[in-house]
Amino acid sequence: MHKEDYISSLALTPHQEGGWFRQIYDSDEKFFDESSKADRYYYTSIYFLLDDQSCSHFHRLNHDELWYYHDGASITIHCIAPNGDYSAVKLGKNLSAGEVMQFKVPKETIFASEVNQPDSFCLVSCVVSPGFDYHDFELMHKSSLLEKYPKFTEIIDRLAVS
Repeated sequence: MHKEDYISSLALTPHQEGGWFRQIYDSDEKFFDESSKADRYYYTSIYFLLDDQSCSHFHRLNHDELWYYHDGASITIHCIAPNGDYSAVKLGKNLSAGEVMQFKVPKETIFASEVNQPDSFCLVSCVVSPGFDYHDFELMHKSSLLEKYPKFTEIIDRLAVS
Protein backbone atom coordinates (compact mmCIF):
# COMPACT_ATOMS: atom_id res chain seq x y z
CA MET A 1 0.00 0.00 0.00
CA HIS A 2 0.98 3.61 -0.47
CA LYS A 3 0.88 6.46 2.02
CA GLU A 4 -2.36 7.87 0.59
CA ASP A 5 -4.00 4.42 0.77
CA TYR A 6 -3.24 4.15 4.49
CA ILE A 7 -4.36 7.72 5.21
CA SER A 8 -7.67 7.07 3.43
CA SER A 9 -8.31 3.48 4.57
CA LEU A 10 -7.47 4.18 8.21
CA ALA A 11 -9.21 7.60 8.21
CA LEU A 12 -6.07 9.35 9.47
CA THR A 13 -6.08 13.11 10.09
CA PRO A 14 -3.20 15.58 10.57
CA HIS A 15 -1.58 15.56 14.00
CA GLN A 16 -0.36 18.79 15.63
CA GLU A 17 3.11 17.31 16.22
CA GLY A 18 3.38 16.24 12.55
CA GLY A 19 2.20 13.30 10.46
CA TRP A 20 -1.28 11.76 10.45
CA PHE A 21 -3.06 9.76 13.15
CA ARG A 22 -6.28 8.31 14.48
CA GLN A 23 -7.00 7.04 17.96
CA ILE A 24 -8.18 3.44 17.69
CA TYR A 25 -8.53 2.14 21.24
CA ASP A 26 -8.72 3.23 24.84
CA SER A 27 -9.38 1.20 27.94
CA ASP A 28 -12.95 0.62 29.05
CA GLU A 29 -12.22 2.16 32.42
CA LYS A 30 -10.48 5.23 33.78
CA PHE A 31 -8.64 5.89 37.03
CA PHE A 32 -7.24 8.92 38.84
CA ASP A 33 -3.63 9.32 37.71
CA GLU A 34 -1.55 11.04 40.35
CA SER A 35 1.07 12.34 37.87
CA SER A 36 -1.63 14.00 35.75
CA LYS A 37 -3.84 14.98 38.70
CA ALA A 38 -6.84 13.88 36.63
CA ASP A 39 -8.75 10.86 35.39
CA ARG A 40 -7.01 8.97 32.60
CA TYR A 41 -7.69 5.84 30.57
CA TYR A 42 -5.42 2.96 31.51
CA TYR A 43 -4.09 3.10 27.91
CA THR A 44 -4.79 4.64 24.52
CA SER A 45 -3.64 3.41 21.11
CA ILE A 46 -3.25 5.23 17.79
CA TYR A 47 -2.20 4.60 14.23
CA PHE A 48 0.48 7.15 13.31
CA LEU A 49 1.92 7.77 9.85
CA LEU A 50 4.96 9.91 9.04
CA ASP A 51 6.52 10.65 5.68
CA ASP A 52 9.79 12.20 4.56
CA GLN A 53 8.15 15.66 4.50
CA SER A 54 6.36 15.43 7.86
CA CYS A 55 8.32 14.50 10.97
CA SER A 56 7.07 14.12 14.51
CA HIS A 57 8.45 17.28 16.13
CA PHE A 58 10.16 17.29 19.50
CA HIS A 59 7.66 16.88 22.30
CA ARG A 60 7.38 15.37 25.77
CA LEU A 61 4.80 13.21 27.55
CA ASN A 62 4.50 12.54 31.25
CA HIS A 63 3.75 8.85 30.55
CA ASP A 64 5.56 6.05 28.73
CA GLU A 65 4.82 5.59 25.02
CA LEU A 66 5.31 2.29 23.17
CA TRP A 67 5.94 2.38 19.41
CA TYR A 68 5.17 -0.58 17.10
CA TYR A 69 6.40 -0.73 13.50
CA HIS A 70 3.89 -1.82 10.81
CA ASP A 71 4.93 -0.84 7.29
CA GLY A 72 7.06 1.40 5.10
CA ALA A 73 10.57 2.72 5.60
CA SER A 74 12.25 2.76 8.97
CA ILE A 75 12.13 5.80 11.21
CA THR A 76 14.59 7.17 13.70
CA ILE A 77 13.26 8.13 17.12
CA HIS A 78 15.56 10.78 18.63
CA CYS A 79 15.45 10.96 22.44
CA ILE A 80 16.79 13.45 24.97
CA ALA A 81 16.51 11.89 28.41
CA PRO A 82 15.64 13.97 31.48
CA ASN A 83 19.36 13.93 32.44
CA GLY A 84 20.28 15.44 29.01
CA ASP A 85 21.68 12.26 27.42
CA TYR A 86 20.87 11.81 23.72
CA SER A 87 20.05 8.47 22.09
CA ALA A 88 18.43 7.33 18.86
CA VAL A 89 16.78 4.11 17.80
CA LYS A 90 15.74 2.93 14.35
CA LEU A 91 12.26 1.45 14.27
CA GLY A 92 11.78 -0.87 11.30
CA LYS A 93 11.88 -4.44 10.06
CA ASN A 94 15.57 -4.80 9.13
CA LEU A 95 16.58 -6.54 12.33
CA SER A 96 19.96 -7.59 10.95
CA ALA A 97 20.80 -3.88 10.52
CA GLY A 98 19.97 -3.16 14.15
CA GLU A 99 16.42 -1.90 13.65
CA VAL A 100 13.81 -2.85 16.23
CA MET A 101 10.09 -3.42 15.71
CA GLN A 102 9.05 -2.07 19.13
CA PHE A 103 10.44 0.71 21.29
CA LYS A 104 9.50 2.34 24.59
CA VAL A 105 9.96 6.09 24.97
CA PRO A 106 10.21 6.59 28.74
CA LYS A 107 8.06 9.27 30.37
CA GLU A 108 9.52 12.80 30.52
CA THR A 109 11.80 12.06 27.54
CA ILE A 110 11.91 14.77 24.88
CA PHE A 111 11.63 13.00 21.53
CA ALA A 112 11.07 13.42 17.81
CA SER A 113 10.85 10.98 14.90
CA GLU A 114 11.70 11.13 11.22
CA VAL A 115 11.51 8.81 8.23
CA ASN A 116 14.95 7.61 7.12
CA GLN A 117 14.39 7.36 3.37
CA PRO A 118 13.47 10.02 0.77
CA ASP A 119 10.06 9.71 -0.91
CA SER A 120 8.83 7.23 1.70
CA PHE A 121 6.59 6.85 4.73
CA CYS A 122 6.30 4.76 7.88
CA LEU A 123 3.16 3.46 9.58
CA VAL A 124 3.35 2.69 13.30
CA SER A 125 1.06 2.26 16.26
CA CYS A 126 1.68 4.07 19.53
CA VAL A 127 0.31 3.07 22.92
CA VAL A 128 0.45 5.47 25.86
CA SER A 129 -0.10 4.26 29.42
CA PRO A 130 -1.73 5.83 31.33
CA GLY A 131 -3.71 6.98 28.32
CA PHE A 132 -2.81 9.98 26.20
CA ASP A 133 -4.39 13.33 26.96
CA TYR A 134 -3.32 16.68 25.50
CA HIS A 135 -2.95 18.03 29.05
CA ASP A 136 0.00 15.60 29.42
CA PHE A 137 1.61 16.66 26.11
CA GLU A 138 4.18 19.43 25.64
CA LEU A 139 5.30 20.49 22.16
CA MET A 140 8.90 21.67 22.53
CA HIS A 141 10.09 24.85 20.81
CA LYS A 142 13.41 25.29 19.06
CA SER A 143 14.60 28.30 21.11
CA SER A 144 14.12 26.65 24.51
CA LEU A 145 15.66 23.36 23.34
CA LEU A 146 18.70 25.12 21.83
CA GLU A 147 19.22 27.08 25.02
CA LYS A 148 19.19 23.94 27.15
CA TYR A 149 20.85 21.49 24.70
CA PRO A 150 23.20 23.47 22.41
CA LYS A 151 25.28 20.38 21.56
CA PHE A 152 22.23 18.96 19.70
CA THR A 153 21.81 22.03 17.45
CA GLU A 154 21.70 20.16 14.13
CA ILE A 155 18.93 17.77 15.15
CA ILE A 156 16.95 20.42 17.06
CA ASP A 157 17.08 22.78 14.07
CA ARG A 158 15.71 19.99 11.87
CA LEU A 159 13.03 18.53 14.16
CA ALA A 160 11.76 21.25 16.51
CA VAL A 161 9.02 23.78 15.81
CA SER A 162 10.00 27.45 15.81
